[in-house]
Amino acid sequence: MNVTEKKITLTKVACHHLTSLKQFTLHEHQLAFTSMPMPAYQKSMRDPNRIPVAIMEGVRTVGFFVLDQGDDVFSYTTRPNAILLRAYSINLPDQGRGIAKASLRQLKPFVEKHRPDCREVVLGVNKNNPSAKKVYIQAGFIDTGKQKMGRSGPQAILKFLM
Repeated sequence: MNVTEKKITLTKVACHHLTSLKQFTLHEHQLAFTSMPMPAYQKSMRDPNRIPVAIMEGVRTVGFFVLDQGDDVFSYTTRPNAILLRAYSINLPDQGRGIAKASLRQLKPFVEKHRPDCREVVLGVNKNNPSAKKVYIQAGFIDTGKQKMGRSGPQAILKFLM
């Protein structure tokens, strides 16, 4: 059953999200392409350029990602005022219900609110993860035709213009 987009919201991670984030599970093969939420959250707490984001279905935390304005963004784009989307994941029991696509459609208003100077969101998606690439493209990301080497092989660089 697919979720209705009205139920999906994005919010900055707060203390009350941490219990859910600690209980996240992913398929083992997905760990080649993303990280678990807690290590990415902890890294965000040490870096003021990173915003940890909870994907909510009503009051339930069902997903997570980080928006990063640090120097890593420049390995994906040369544009100033860009932000890197990283560590994106949907909790295993909630996958396959349209949450990813619905959450990515909430990205523009979220970024406009929290980083109004941002003009582009970029990300790398592993070439061996075509299902993730399809979701990003359906949500409005554009394949730049460029690639970079990631920890698990080549990544296509995608962008979303604000």
